[in-house]
Amino acid sequence: MPGADILIYTKQWCPYCATAKALLRSKGLEWRELDVTFDEYLQQEMVERSGRRSVPEIFLGGELVGGYDDLARLNATGELDRRLGREPVELRTLYDVAIVGGGPAGLAAAMYAARKNLNTIVVAMDVGGQLGTTRDVANYPGYELVSGPDLVQKFFAQASHYGIEKLIGEQVVGVRIDRRSKVLVLESRREVAARAVIVASGVQKRHLRIPGEKELAGRGVVYCSTCDGPLFKGLDVAVVGGGNSALEAALEMDGIARAVQLVARSGLAGDQVLEDKIATASGVEVLAHHEPVEIHGGDAVDGLTVLDREAGTTARLAVQGVFVEIGLFPNTGFALDLVDTNERGEIIVDSRCRTGVRGVFAAGDCTDTHDKQIVISVGEGAKAALAAFEYLVAQF
Repeated sequence: MPGADILIYTKQWCPYCATAKALLRSKGLEWRELDVTFDEYLQQEMVERSGRRSVPEIFLGGELVGGYDDLARLNATGELDRRLGREPVELRTLYDVAIVGGGPAGLAAAMYAARKNLNTIVVAMDVGGQLGTTRDVANYPGYELVSGPDLVQKFFAQASHYGIEKLIGEQVVGVRIDRRSKVLVLESRREVAARAVIVASGVQKRHLRIPGEKELAGRGVVYCSTCDGPLFKGLDVAVVGGGNSALEAALEMDGIARAVQLVARSGLAGDQVLEDKIATASGVEVLAHHEPVEIHGGDAVDGLTVLDREAGTTARLAVQGVFVEIGLFPNTGFALDLVDTNERGEIIVDSRCRTGVRGVFAAGDCTDTHDKQIVISVGEGAKAALAAFEYLVAQF
């Protein structure tokens, strides 16, 4: 059977696991899945086989591919197809609408565009965006409480009912105008042409950019506590950041890790309710006015050096995990030469999600809309699709 030699270690509520499976499913592949969520034996097996404390961990023909980013990179370069002896997915010559991004805004835009009977394609590096890494959502209408990954899957399943084409694991690296068409340039060197484009590329997490971070990613350096936190049970960890996401990660790891050190460069700056919880969390130590300078380790993280900004001294924390939660920035680099952005790199749009470039629309967290909320992104995605439909009716 195609893909029978693909093995994936996964965990429930992990957006990257779901996205890895969506990528493989979009290519018609099958795989064998081992769920490590509640099985400490399988968790240990995964760590020993891969040398990594992150999910998913993917093996192809018994050889370690790595995590989702590694799988997507293989896909983007065409290496995944070559290893499997397959031809790349055939693309239409021209789509009505091409949507960049698979988060709430992108999936809502895709659903509304498809319902208008437009030939629609979604190009996304992952499915869900930041929503997929959110543990609990308590302010989305219709749900008293739902996990981010679960809500993502509901969005994705509903959008998929309409026969939308999807390129998952593909990175858009550029966009240009070619007469009346807009052309997305992909990292795989393929191109997607459409009459209209909706940029809903969201935001991505900031990295520390310190020695050891890149080298130890997946080997103790973590960007999603919801996904990988349980793999650090009984270990010492540091959470870097002082905002809501960092406070939530520290609270999530309290009770899982043996000890949590919260490294906040300028003190805490989260919602008061979260700061109050941190103050009473017995397993969390706050290191205010400290900043990380280097992550240490060979095969895995074994320490983090921090600078006390007030005293000017450094200390090495004996930790096995470093959770990075220092904020977000818009994923708009591929479009900066085409559309206008503000000083933060957010795409400037009007009340109908128009960018100022005819036939190019934008929606969600990558735009200059004031509030970044799931429900707002969904609404903006719908607005962008309806505006694109009106543009197409008038132009073509």
